[in-house]
Amino acid sequence: MMFAQLSSASTDRVKEAVKNLLQFIETTTKISGAHSVEFYTEDVWKNQVAVSPEAVLSAFSQQQELEHGCRDAPDVSRIFSKATKQLVNLEAFVETARHYSLINMGLCTPIEELIDAFAIRKPEQTDKEIKTDQFMNDKKSHEVMVMSLLVEGIANIYHIKQVIDLGAGKGYLSSYLSMRYDLKVYGIDSSHTNTDGANKRNRKLKKYWQVYKTNARTTSKAQKSDQKGECLLPTNLCPDTNADEDVSKLRGDDLILKGPSISNSAEDKMSVFSCSSKLPNQKDCNRTVHPVQNTDTVDSSCNTCSFLDVLPAGAVELPSLSENVGKVLSHQEKERRKMENMKARNLKESDVYSPLTSYVTAETELHDIIADLEESIMVGLHTCGDLAPNTLRIFVAKPEVKAVCSVGCCYHFLSEEFDNLEDHTDGTWGFPMSEYLKERSCHIGRNARMSACLALDRVAVGQGLPTESLFYRAVLQVICKEVYGITQRSYSIDPQNKNVLQIDQRVGKIFSKSAGFIDYVRKSLKKFGQDDSKLSDQEIMGYYKKYEPRRNELEAFNRLKVFLAPCIEALILLDRLCYLREQENIAWSGLVKLFDPVKSPRCYAVLSLKQP
Repeated sequence: MMFAQLSSASTDRVKEAVKNLLQFIETTTKISGAHSVEFYTEDVWKNQVAVSPEAVLSAFSQQQELEHGCRDAPDVSRIFSKATKQLVNLEAFVETARHYSLINMGLCTPIEELIDAFAIRKPEQTDKEIKTDQFMNDKKSHEVMVMSLLVEGIANIYHIKQVIDLGAGKGYLSSYLSMRYDLKVYGIDSSHTNTDGANKRNRKLKKYWQVYKTNARTTSKAQKSDQKGECLLPTNLCPDTNADEDVSKLRGDDLILKGPSISNSAEDKMSVFSCSSKLPNQKDCNRTVHPVQNTDTVDSSCNTCSFLDVLPAGAVELPSLSENVGKVLSHQEKERRKMENMKARNLKESDVYSPLTSYVTAETELHDIIADLEESIMVGLHTCGDLAPNTLRIFVAKPEVKAVCSVGCCYHFLSEEFDNLEDHTDGTWGFPMSEYLKERSCHIGRNARMSACLALDRVAVGQGLPTESLFYRAVLQVICKEVYGITQRSYSIDPQNKNVLQIDQRVGKIFSKSAGFIDYVRKSLKKFGQDDSKLSDQEIMGYYKKYEPRRNELEAFNRLKVFLAPCIEALILLDRLCYLREQENIAWSGLVKLFDPVKSPRCYAVLSLKQP
């Protein structure tokens, strides 16, 4: 059986790793749990770090040169001073943090093993892949392509045709699985807005994909003569690829399709094809509708990459294109298109992706949502907060669900059973899931979970940390405390009912809407309900100038938190793995690195399989 082919760390080894990891996280909680807002008001750097900011920044810039952390279990006691509790050994801190990342602990199953075990067909150059980047951004395209291959491989092993996508959002993964692999997909999301948008987008995608197939077939001769592999599609049939991720806004703007750019990356072993488009504001748009050349065959060497060349029969609506061609069609061609249109009109709703709206908890009864529930695979692509652990609980509880592939995100929204600040009445908790960590009353804390959302690989290449906005917010907090007496835990009295209320100090997106620091402070104070006239512009800038020389302290401290991010994420994911290992009806469970962490920082999937 295929499970024998899959490697996975033993449960005892996983638990031993969790025990050591937990010791490191508890030791470093003053760093991971510190809030950037209070950085200057609490003098965080002076109290917690005894090395220079320059040393930290230098260590971070060199961290990519270190492929691994410590080979042996590191000595955590060397990192902090026993007397002052400050960080004194930066090298030991960095090595230990790297050691306790998932990839360096050696607890993940290589994706190559899954490809072989599930007999997943690796796309080759002659296998024209769908150009998903016409309908979603590069990050989402990468995620959908990779995860879909894995899900399709699992579906083949179990001979399953039904997939349940929890937290489906805009439906990119769901619609791709449905149309690319002929799977019956139910995309469940709690937001009516997402579901309605997914329905509209799904209908539009089916029509546009058929347009691409028709043009790919009828313009193949012209393609072969084009050295660059470019062809202009009729502009009134092309989507606007500059409409962010909302394909429901598709409209007729110029689009140029280029031939496939094949990636031979040994890391992914998957080909991703690219396209380029003219932006709507470009002035040199060619709005000519090119005559369609009638041809019955498509040369296998054609450089066109069409969605519909790989879609199952009957998976799309077939719009008539007779109004848009400049050449009289033959009688045979008219009859063929007529039959295709009739087939599309008779397409049953069950043959396509079905977006559903429902709030899902661990106790959700799937039969109440899906009338024709049958043996299925449950998937979740970046399910937020508690939805990821609840996905695993549903998988364990429902015999119909034979496999689960879950990629979580938004760890700061997880509920914690042993967090005294949590107000949770659902009956289940996002963390911990496993009895192993429940017995230890394991607690992370919201600030540390927010640190887990940081992206080490992205920050290492100069992305991901909003340094300027963090500095603005930290200095603003000094003003709030010194001038208005407001701290992070300040309270006020409701004048109507005399209830005690905590003052909401969430700034939101004010930074991106501000002309500078003065504007930022005034807008923030007004949002907090404070009188900003107490301060002149000169006084506000005085605070900025006072702390600007210490900006590198804040930047360096956040780099320390970034080092810890993979460790906290590892604890959360290993807890989920331990939970699955504790269940009796599971045949195999493991963690898999699915995505490029620079493109998609939450790159690890929890994968679990029951006996077929």
